[in-house]
Amino acid sequence: MTDTKYDVAIIGGGISGLSALHYVKRDFPHLSVKLFESDNRLGGTIGTDHINGYSFDWGPNGFLDREPLTLELCEQLGLNSELERANNKVTNRFILRKNKLRSVPMSPPAFLTSDILPISAKLRVMMEPFAKKRPEGIDESIYDFVQRRIGTSAADFLVQPMVSGVYGGIAKELSLKSCFPVMREMEDEYGSLFKAMIAKAKAAKAKGKKSGSPSGPGGWLTSFNGGLYRIIEQFYDRYKPDISCNKKAASISKEDAVYSIEFGDGSKIETQYVILATPSYVAADITLSLSDKLSNSLGAIPYAPISVICLGYNRQQVSHDLEGFGFLVPQKENRKILGSIWTSSIFENRAPDDKVQFRTMVGGDGDHDSIKLTDDELLARVIKDMNDIVGLTGEPD
Repeated sequence: MTDTKYDVAIIGGGISGLSALHYVKRDFPHLSVKLFESDNRLGGTIGTDHINGYSFDWGPNGFLDREPLTLELCEQLGLNSELERANNKVTNRFILRKNKLRSVPMSPPAFLTSDILPISAKLRVMMEPFAKKRPEGIDESIYDFVQRRIGTSAADFLVQPMVSGVYGGIAKELSLKSCFPVMREMEDEYGSLFKAMIAKAKAAKAKGKKSGSPSGPGGWLTSFNGGLYRIIEQFYDRYKPDISCNKKAASISKEDAVYSIEFGDGSKIETQYVILATPSYVAADITLSLSDKLSNSLGAIPYAPISVICLGYNRQQVSHDLEGFGFLVPQKENRKILGSIWTSSIFENRAPDDKVQFRTMVGGDGDHDSIKLTDDELLARVIKDMNDIVGLTGEPD
């Protein structure tokens, strides 16, 4: 027996499902809509805990403010006054190279004088305007594109760690067109990344604006006072009557133009429209009775397992000055961590006075074994690498 009927049913209470709920309520107020979340909390991978004066973000720790729709959503939710942008005095980013943190050069002169690449690799980068054209008719990987245009060393020690930090993936397996389409467009339009950056910088200067990076328009890392989970709390406060937690969708079927959703507790609903806002492997199970083809396609989408370990230390326990965003680790360095973000250097009030906070990432597509480790084993790995890299003494808080 069907318990209830809705015009729209949303499965999944992470940021995607909650955003969908917001826009359905805003744009189609005449429709009845309900969001169902299998867990007892909303937010999916977004989570913030406040412990002993620390604010720990366990998933993402912010977003780039370059997308107008994101800022518009914050405004519509009444969160503008709570936006917190990263410290604009913190500009250094580091790459681990031969067991030493090396500053990522942010300008051509800085690149020429930096020690991040050997002279031969720098010369190869400078030859970028003369690189071979992309072969026709192929979906080039990020790694192949970078290797072709600026060389193997730059691909291994500059781009691969960035890809691991952003996507948890392997640059040789990710599509340039899908992940960094602007870089491909720059090559198509100007024939060279260097020429494109010069042209864009001139155009931006003429308009009195800052130019963006090759991967897209410039953006500033942004969060909320107290952590990213604040946006999830605001969604819940606004749409609480339209949200049902501890409600796990088990299957979807369709008869005529009506969908029937059965839940793990045996209850059912009917709906005209379904929005699936779950991980694809969860959606694969839910849609199995609806379409084998759809379920198989969803189940075939790969995921990169990532663990985030947040640590707090007294400032005097850390020998590095921590003047920067943090660092990334190339695969060729053979470390157990992907990188670390120095959260207390970026955002205010993420650690008590005279203390610091690190967010360190482990796993990714090149390391599927870390997800099998216990918390104690993960912690030991992280502390060992962090001790070697930034110099830690004693135990974390």
